[in-house]
Amino acid sequence: MSALTVRSTERPLAEINITPLIDVMLALLLIFMISAPLLTGKIDLPAGGGEQPKRAASVELRIAADGQVLFNDVALSQLELEAQLLSWAARGENMPILQLQPDKATTHQRLVDVLSLARQSGMQGISVETPRR
Repeated sequence: MSALTVRSTERPLAEINITPLIDVMLALLLIFMISAPLLTGKIDLPAGGGEQPKRAASVELRIAADGQVLFNDVALSQLELEAQLLSWAARGENMPILQLQPDKATTHQRLVDVLSLARQSGMQGISVETPRR
């Protein structure tokens, strides 16, 4: 027999194995049967109206492009800034959240210096507002 001869008794295997398909379908059926009762059940949530959490006051410090720190549009010296931060930190539970608002041209080092001073003073809630471009 030559290599080019095709036997008429050989035919291509064209059967599809449906066992994995049946396994997947049974698994999906099982998942839906279990999850359907859970989706129709109602969840009783507790009624609101409890004690509202107290919101801490916030104070805003702006840092100008030249590095000057402003509180209520009044420039603070380094000593005044330290004293003000210590007085806010001394409030304990009523300590305000410090919001720093640097100018676009403020150097990163000045912002880091003010952040470091605030942390050393005992301020815990500090946020930095990034300037928009």
